[in-house]
Amino acid sequence: MFTWLATKTFFKKAWCFIKKYWKCLLAIFYGMGVLLYFRGAPQKAKDILDNAKDSFDKQIDVINKAHTEEIDKRNEIAKKYNETIEMIEENYSENKKELSNQKKKRVKEILNKHHNNPGSLAFLLSKEFGIKYIPNKEDEE
Repeated sequence: MFTWLATKTFFKKAWCFIKKYWKCLLAIFYGMGVLLYFRGAPQKAKDILDNAKDSFDKQIDVINKAHTEEIDKRNEIAKKYNETIEMIEENYSENKKELSNQKKKRVKEILNKHHNNPGSLAFLLSKEFGIKYIPNKEDEE
């Protein structure tokens, strides 16, 4: 019976130790397993590490290539954008000049026809150029 109590106490203490230090024990067993696995083939471990390094290098090359292509596309789009804006600005300035000359001619025509009547002159100018016309009280009478 004495040996049974000693054995039972030993297993209780061992169980408490395992519950407290299970991570350390797991790491020790894992390390021993790795040593046993690679003990017979050190070249195999080196090959695995070399393959991992080659794979990493290929992934980095693909990422760098994609980044370079993305920058090139972005620069091309920015160049097209700037060219388009310049073209639009040139067209706008040319059209603005043409419209200004046309408007000047039209204002001159209206002034020549209605220079005697300021009310109708103001009304026609407002109608022609989209300016809001508010008649005076004197014009209405």
